[in-house]
Amino acid sequence: MLNTLVRCRKVVGTLAAVAVLLLAVSSAGTAADESINVQDVLKQIQSANARIRDLTCVLESVYNRGGVDETVTMQVVFKRPDKYHITYLAPKASEGTRVILTKGAGVIVPKDGHWKTHDSMSVAGLETLTYMLRFVKDSIADAYDVRVSERANIKDRVAYVLTVQDRKAPGAGPDIVWIDNVKSLIIQAQTSAILGEPTLLRLGTIQEGERGDWKSYTLTVTDLRGDRRGEITMTQVDKGVFLPTRVELFSARGRVEQVLRDVKLNTGVKDDLFVVKEAEEMRAKLKEAQSAYNRRKYEQAIRAYERVLELDSENIEARCDLGLCYWLAGNADRAVEELEKVLEANPNYLPACNNLGFILADTKKDLKRAVALLEKAVDGEPANPVYMDSLGWAYFKQGRLDDAERTIRRALLFPSDFPEKTLATAHYHLAMVYEARGMKAEAIKEMQKALDVDPFNSMLRQELARLRRG
Repeated sequence: MLNTLVRCRKVVGTLAAVAVLLLAVSSAGTAADESINVQDVLKQIQSANARIRDLTCVLESVYNRGGVDETVTMQVVFKRPDKYHITYLAPKASEGTRVILTKGAGVIVPKDGHWKTHDSMSVAGLETLTYMLRFVKDSIADAYDVRVSERANIKDRVAYVLTVQDRKAPGAGPDIVWIDNVKSLIIQAQTSAILGEPTLLRLGTIQEGERGDWKSYTLTVTDLRGDRRGEITMTQVDKGVFLPTRVELFSARGRVEQVLRDVKLNTGVKDDLFVVKEAEEMRAKLKEAQSAYNRRKYEQAIRAYERVLELDSENIEARCDLGLCYWLAGNADRAVEELEKVLEANPNYLPACNNLGFILADTKKDLKRAVALLEKAVDGEPANPVYMDSLGWAYFKQGRLDDAERTIRRALLFPSDFPEKTLATAHYHLAMVYEARGMKAEAIKEMQKALDVDPFNSMLRQELARLRRG
């Protein structure tokens, strides 16, 4: 049945702890604790940041070039539901002006259309943002090799000491961060990501609210010799979420191309220009696709998802949903094609394993691979009743009726965990298994349960009538 396939609304896990509290560098520590589990630490960090939604802050970057300060103001917009998208705008006082970042330079385009370039414009702010967004990934562990080496006592806080190595840059030195073991906040850091050399971030002044919580604070930036290289002001823009709002760094030159490459990697924006309309169109098309899907306007949803993929060809959630819409629109071959692309990019993406496995089973294109994919999905999420039901249906298609009945009945132990109307699908599947086993009364009972869940489904009504006639 169609509704056994799942829509890919996976919340992107972000290590927004990178953008929160960073306290003074301290050498205090304890001996390594081998009982620390890195996976538990990563899950704790992602869980602490799952609440993040759309955020906006104004970032003011100040550069000292030959003794002359140069200031650029940008509006940074973090967009959900898929990935973060960042747009850069000039100050409100210059409404209509925008900042465009292209290869090798930043460009200011005022209202009159004339422009001028700055070879280091916004580099300091971008490098800081890039560092704060280093872990904006579906899976931190896939992008970075994270190791927990020990526990440390810092400013009366207990912290995990993490070594973080970018898997795509194995030759680069790792970052070392100290994560508070209660609130999953970074309380200390050493990185080469901001100035292009080993850099320490130290706590400066703190602005507290009425309840003693932090409203904002400053971070001093020093090199390993202890020479001061600048200051970063962090402001709480949402509960527990701090972003840089003012960056003052002293650097002889900026590394614009590297910064753009890193920011594009972390934001999903693939074009050479960071433009407001691109992020807004992405968001609008995702909303249009979801609305069309809910109204069963699958052709419209297909067109919207295809536009999303033109803007971001690596959006596997959108591609997974596109495959689902092709299946629901009656194009099984194209559905398989899109889902194969998803699994080629991420073989462990379970919604695609489920959807492709179900289609291969339902159409009997490849029952052996269908079962393998669905068993992988169930192994990955053993409490997911949709995956269980899909696997039971594949067993049914193989003629393994005992396995099919046992698996689907297990799925039906979690009725409240089924998405809308997929519970009806599971009852329908079990009815088909009972019919194949000659258990007519049980089959009629399950078909009636399916119709109770989805009373306007004409196919279920016809199937119930057929069973009663037979």
